[in-house]
Amino acid sequence: MTVNELFEKYPLIFQVRKGRELEPFSMFGIECGSGWFPLLDALCYQIQTYIDFRKESNERIEENRKKYPDYDQKPYDLIPQVTVTQVKEKYGTLRFYYDGGDDTIDGMVRMAEMMSSITCEQCGNLGRMRGRHWFYTACDEHSKEEDR
Repeated sequence: MTVNELFEKYPLIFQVRKGRELEPFSMFGIECGSGWFPLLDALCYQIQTYIDFRKESNERIEENRKKYPDYDQKPYDLIPQVTVTQVKEKYGTLRFYYDGGDDTIDGMVRMAEMMSSITCEQCGNLGRMRGRHWFYTACDEHSKEEDR
């Protein structure tokens, strides 16, 4: 998985919105190693699927209300589209900052961030937090000599 593949796969999440050209994501892109790209892919898939499901469910509810006068299903609250403001490594773990979403999406993001603490940032294999002054998450192969 590459950065461009993530951008192409999730254009709504990784959009640069007008007036937001000076946000960190717009200026620097994704600021972490490619080992965390599968985590980002899974997270973005979950987020976009959840948002789309809510929207499509409300469309079906409205169609049913028109067809069946007694249909009383209430529409779901719409989830504001998630758009990234920054993706980076901080204190050895992934940080995914965004606008939009709801509490469920916040839980998805927290889970991905926690998973990054046991995922090598370079290769995606099982890793652990390392470092003394600058923390990072790495497998044995990608750890620095002094941190083994």
